[in-house]
Amino acid sequence: MAAIEFQNVRKVYRIGKGRGSLRDAVPAALNALLRRNHQAKEDLLWALKGVSFEAHRGETVGIIGPNGAGKTTILKLLSRVTRPTSGHIAVNGRVSALIELGAGFHPDLTGRENIYLNASILGLSRREIEEKFDSIVEFAELAEFIDTPVKRYSSGMYVRLGFSVAAHVDPDILLIDEVLAVGDHMFKDKCIQRIKEFRNAGKCMVIVSHSKEQIQKLCDRAILLHKGEVVFQGDTQEALDRYHTAFATEVLREQGGAAGGNGRSNEDREMEIVGVSLLDSQGKERLSFLTAEPMALEIRFRVNAPIKDPVFYSRIRRGYQVLHGTTTARFNIQGEFKPGDTGIARVHYKSLNLLNGEYNINVGIKPDHFSPRTYDFVDSAVVFTVGSRFDQGGGVVYLDHDWDLEKGPLPESR
Repeated sequence: MAAIEFQNVRKVYRIGKGRGSLRDAVPAALNALLRRNHQAKEDLLWALKGVSFEAHRGETVGIIGPNGAGKTTILKLLSRVTRPTSGHIAVNGRVSALIELGAGFHPDLTGRENIYLNASILGLSRREIEEKFDSIVEFAELAEFIDTPVKRYSSGMYVRLGFSVAAHVDPDILLIDEVLAVGDHMFKDKCIQRIKEFRNAGKCMVIVSHSKEQIQKLCDRAILLHKGEVVFQGDTQEALDRYHTAFATEVLREQGGAAGGNGRSNEDREMEIVGVSLLDSQGKERLSFLTAEPMALEIRFRVNAPIKDPVFYSRIRRGYQVLHGTTTARFNIQGEFKPGDTGIARVHYKSLNLLNGEYNINVGIKPDHFSPRTYDFVDSAVVFTVGSRFDQGGGVVYLDHDWDLEKGPLPESR
């Protein structure tokens, strides 16, 4: 029997429907009668549209996807914070949910008092809390502040206490939602180690995270969601690759970030990027290359206004460190475009002189080489990996080299 069974689950929210006051209820009811069914349909938001998956004991499943994909809704359904509109959910075992850590804390109560309050909400008896109290405080590293009201805690202290309490429930099923987004690196590593201990103990875990590194480290497989539907489920790396390539531009535009960084709609941009790909020497799309292999970056674009001599740029990065940047202006590439034109700009890297690791590329279009303004840009438009041979060295950059060794007298000078 699976620890979690999620079968054709749908969840709808009615936007803008709060409980409100009695004074507001009467005019709201009259408005509802006047608007009738037309407006009611516009108020519905389908967070999940027939999602199905299973998770078994000893398995860690990652859920990834852009904001609004339905990831947190799944965790709230599994933790019974909300109920599905339709479909079947079975959760077989004791559940602990690391969602919105500290949400059950009372700001005027001390850390000590909130441990008892929060742990009891999570299902521990008073005796169990007393047995685990010292361990909770030690893990949170808050002994000095345990009798201080939590309203005086920093966000990091809040997370540490919330995680420590939830982690000591000893559940059969652990639900984790972006809980490591706040806090210092040492505590994050400590939390990841505790999560690994849960996995090794045969617990079932479901993890939601935007951190590719955390998903790679912790998950046996992954589910990619988009607009409430399962796009892919299976191999973790394949799910991450699909997310970072197929959805990069769309996700960033929806979030008002990278591709939508100028704050305008697609139609308002003079030029827009509609796709980014990496190609090998055969013109085949790939996300994995070998050191010194040729690689081409393809930027597909659309023109919405008269444009003369736009400048395309590409920056290869490791994390946020730029390793190489180039623009079409450096090669005096020019052109005139009119609304409706489409095209492709390509960078041909004749030898990819990078060593083992994961890299990302951001791309954009500017009016000229020195302009701070962009027509459009995509941050981390594509993520790729490079594999190198042992004899090619270590570090980040590959420098073509060899060694020789000779035995003999030392030269007097050079």
